[in-house]
Amino acid sequence: MLFDASERVVVMKKSDVVYILSAVFMASTSLFYCCTMWFHIKLPRYYPLEHAWKWVNEKGVPSQGWYGMQAFAFLAAGIVTLMVWFGLGKRLASEQANLKPAQIKICGAVATLVVVVCMGYMLYHEFGRWGVFASMGL
Repeated sequence: MLFDASERVVVMKKSDVVYILSAVFMASTSLFYCCTMWFHIKLPRYYPLEHAWKWVNEKGVPSQGWYGMQAFAFLAAGIVTLMVWFGLGKRLASEQANLKPAQIKICGAVATLVVVVCMGYMLYHEFGRWGVFASMGL
């Protein structure tokens, strides 16, 4: 952040904008990945033995749903990040972007918290599906 002493206005640097956009993308990707599990969003699955993508989950045939989930999470997070970028661009153009350093740190902390919670849920979800908790007697 640059501080302009003549007007007492805090002006955002480009590195601050990049930091905010990175935090938004990171948190959004984690959140949208979890949304695929929470809301049971139907996504294409890759069948490596057939070298094909299908919308159905065929029982007994090895498939990889992770690719579709990641593509959905990255695309949705990219859209959210672009919206934030355009929103920040408008604020920067009108010189209303006067975030304090503490606010930018809070943005990073919230993004990190979202990622940690989402990662915890992903582990819980996958361990439950794989039977890890059952094998431990939980």
